[in-house]
Amino acid sequence: MNKSYLIAAVFTLGLAAWVLGGYFVKSSGKETPDAPAVADAVAPMTVSVRTQEARSVEQYIVAQGQAEPNRTVTIRAETTGQVAEILADEGATVAAGDVIARLESNDRQARLARAEAHVREQESAYEASETLGKKGYQTQRQADQTFSSLQTAKAELEEARIELERIEIKAPFEGVVLSSPIELGAYVDVNGEVATIVDNDPLVVSLRITQQNIADLKVGQAASVTFATGQKRDGKIRYVAARADEDTRTFRVEVELPNPDGEIPSGISAEAKIPTGSVMAHFVSPAALSLNEEGKLGVKTVNEDNKVAFHTADIVLSDVNGAWITGLPAHARIITLGHGFVQIGEEVQVAEEQGNASDGSQEAAALLPTSSIEEPTAAR
Repeated sequence: MNKSYLIAAVFTLGLAAWVLGGYFVKSSGKETPDAPAVADAVAPMTVSVRTQEARSVEQYIVAQGQAEPNRTVTIRAETTGQVAEILADEGATVAAGDVIARLESNDRQARLARAEAHVREQESAYEASETLGKKGYQTQRQADQTFSSLQTAKAELEEARIELERIEIKAPFEGVVLSSPIELGAYVDVNGEVATIVDNDPLVVSLRITQQNIADLKVGQAASVTFATGQKRDGKIRYVAARADEDTRTFRVEVELPNPDGEIPSGISAEAKIPTGSVMAHFVSPAALSLNEEGKLGVKTVNEDNKVAFHTADIVLSDVNGAWITGLPAHARIITLGHGFVQIGEEVQVAEEQGNASDGSQEAAALLPTSSIEEPTAAR
């Protein structure tokens, strides 16, 4: 046999013996002095944690609406006649009792004078009747007829006075003349429209509140209103509808607020913010929110044993920086980084952050609307 073949065969047998020897040593559970040690256990994942305390947060209902006058009335003529004077044009401010327009008196003054003369005549007749009655020269029936005639004359006089007064068409309350369709010389019939007056002080803001939020509102509750003009007013709820609108399932709510001199016009858009109480909540970044296996929104925290826990959260308010949420303990260690890589119940290493998540928030300055008939948004 060739010598090179012999050397190769010996080398192959030696290598096989070495490999099989190591296998049997491991199988017997005995380690040789040169055997490697068992690998160490995997170290817990490190997560970033922010420790913070819950804070009291005001809750609001924010609703869109419009400004409406406190009162609106269309004044109509109570008698017929031609328009002799127009004393309050459109846009004029009038006080209660101010004359807006005056009609021609025609023969009304003469009828009043005739009625006054008739009353004086009947008064004289009645006095004479009483004198005759006391002397026994007149029956009681005749005395009653004279008295009746006097009362009829007085009633006719009162009618003549009222008819004359009706030519002056007056404002029933203080306000602004919104419209006046009459012209000088025009003939006005009974019940003919003379002017429309609006009273914008106080001003009323009408809102539409969803059925989910109506239970939080009551008459007398404070409200803050911002108008499309940029002006702001504080007022109170004066009316809460007892029944929802059948089409929209919303409730009409009215907020009354002062408007001296009618500075804010009616008919413009408005936004009302109504506080409904306070709740203890945590302010968190949107990045700290996650979903559990059931698809519920919540936050992962670390307990005293450095194990991960999940808390279902409800968003109370939100702004551009984050959200105020409930559902967490008053003292919470919130995972801010790494919550997507750890499981509930898993032990972790903690890297504490400094500061408090809610320190920089301005109490949720930009609130989400919670009830709007024009643009429905997420519930509070």
